[in-house]
Amino acid sequence: MNWTFIIRCLLIFGVSVALAACEPYPEAAADPGANLPASAVLLRDEKEPAQSMDAEYEMLTEEERKRSGWDKQVGQGLGLWISVAKQKLRVVEDCMVIQKYTCSTAKTGVGARFGSYQTPPGWHRIVERIGDGEPEGRVFRSRAVTAKIWKPGEETPEDLVLTRVFIMEGLEPGINKGKDAEGFVVDSLQRFIYIHGTNDVERLGVPSSKGCIRLDNKDIIRLYNGIPVGTSVYIDPDAGTGH
Repeated sequence: MNWTFIIRCLLIFGVSVALAACEPYPEAAADPGANLPASAVLLRDEKEPAQSMDAEYEMLTEEERKRSGWDKQVGQGLGLWISVAKQKLRVVEDCMVIQKYTCSTAKTGVGARFGSYQTPPGWHRIVERIGDGEPEGRVFRSRAVTAKIWKPGEETPEDLVLTRVFIMEGLEPGINKGKDAEGFVVDSLQRFIYIHGTNDVERLGVPSSKGCIRLDNKDIIRLYNGIPVGTSVYIDPDAGTGH
């Protein structure tokens, strides 16, 4: 028996097994999103991509994380970041931006007092979702479904709440919860501050709402499918504040 030949074969076989165990599959290595969180893959792999979607991946900056207290509030979990200055809503998981949408915040700027029609700053939490299974353009009033469906191109002077609705509560007493130091109500839940679909799609990307965060109707459906109750929302007051 040729022991030298057998030993040589065993050595070659062992090296091959080691290489196979260490090298990634070519398909996985070629896919830049292969290691994304499950929710990121869900959003990325939708068959009908959102009109306002940005394809690139990015991270929250260290400055953004420190300024907002993101690590304490969300950590490696799932959260939403709304930029007033950029009119963008970002879906963030493990500090990675996995989706971006063009939105509209208040025409009158950033503020939280009842009757101001401004978008409140700071930390919020989604406490209710409305619209499961409803068609695109379904109209909601007083947090309830109506029989009306808005169609693209249909003109109406109303600021409609359409398609899907995220109801939010403020998490910061005196800023977006309860009353401020002067006794004015600044409670986002009492002010009916939502993230919702809109009939004013032409002005997305421009501050134009009455305090809510507006999204394209296809975008709000896409967002709704991946964002559960309890998700933290940070509204970045980076375009100035006021009452």
